[in-house]
Amino acid sequence: MNVFSVPGLSFLLSGKVSPKEIEKIVEGLEISPADDLYAGESDPVNVAALQVQLRRYSTLDSYIQNMSSYVSDAVNRRTQLVCFPALAGLLPTTCLPQSQRYLEELRVPTPAELDASKLHRALSQLSDYIFDVYFQTMSALAARHRVYIMAGSALYFEQDGLVHRAFLFNHRGELVGFQDKAGLTDLEAELGIAPASEIRVFETPVGPLSILIGSDADYYETALIAKNLGAKILLCPAVFHGEYTPVQAALGLNMRVQETKLYGVQSTLCGDTGLGFSVEGGCAIFAPNELIRKKNGVVMRAGGGFSPEVVCASLSGDRLERIYNLYTQDKNPALMEAYVDRLY
Repeated sequence: MNVFSVPGLSFLLSGKVSPKEIEKIVEGLEISPADDLYAGESDPVNVAALQVQLRRYSTLDSYIQNMSSYVSDAVNRRTQLVCFPALAGLLPTTCLPQSQRYLEELRVPTPAELDASKLHRALSQLSDYIFDVYFQTMSALAARHRVYIMAGSALYFEQDGLVHRAFLFNHRGELVGFQDKAGLTDLEAELGIAPASEIRVFETPVGPLSILIGSDADYYETALIAKNLGAKILLCPAVFHGEYTPVQAALGLNMRVQETKLYGVQSTLCGDTGLGFSVEGGCAIFAPNELIRKKNGVVMRAGGGFSPEVVCASLSGDRLERIYNLYTQDKNPALMEAYVDRLY
């Protein structure tokens, strides 16, 4: 018996969400578009990392209004690129009737104890509807606000397979591209998610970007590949279970930034998941220590905790070009050819 079956749910989810329905809601919002941000490429560029608070949405309107409020806050600060967190694609779940029932079925003390089979079954029933709402909303908001949006990541089914994928939209609401997660967690592997086969770089007016989803920022290789492909900014949609400590702030994306001498933008979820555990924010913008007075890699960061925040900063690609660190950037091809294979 499928524990997620709810009377009337199959009827609700039988059709796709109409983009016109979402566009109508977006058009009804009081939005002042950033008309002049893309008159031409500029340096420095303004980016925003979002700390999005988990909450229940009683209607589709309330979800769209909340997402738009984050973008509006960023645009009011002259931001050209807005970055949503990992798993932002699951936020519309509570728009569905009896969503609390699904959460109760999955309830556990820690993320590590989530039942992969139950989660897979829930996603198989709900992801089409949830994903359509998420995708169309992010596209419409990018077009309406006239900014680039890295829409965070989503879990959804593509054909017969589950993917963990992040999306980038331009200021016309068009999809620039997507990035799948490369380094899967144990739960993601149990869910049958296929890992990414490549790290991509997206050429944009704010500079060449790469996206490292969650734990992908824990690996030096992913950031190095992005750098070698020409990326200047690493976007990391993330989720942190439990307390976000100063140690965590010094690890992950900040370490990748110091190793590669690129910029890093980390966006996060925060609040009560409804699954029995909470996630704490930690959105931040990082730069090489050579560009930071305190030499800690932090340009701007939120205070952690469970409150929504928008963190913005100006990033200069020209300043990156002037950094050279002998210990991390000098190349010795003969040495690498002779010894690197032995390290792995």
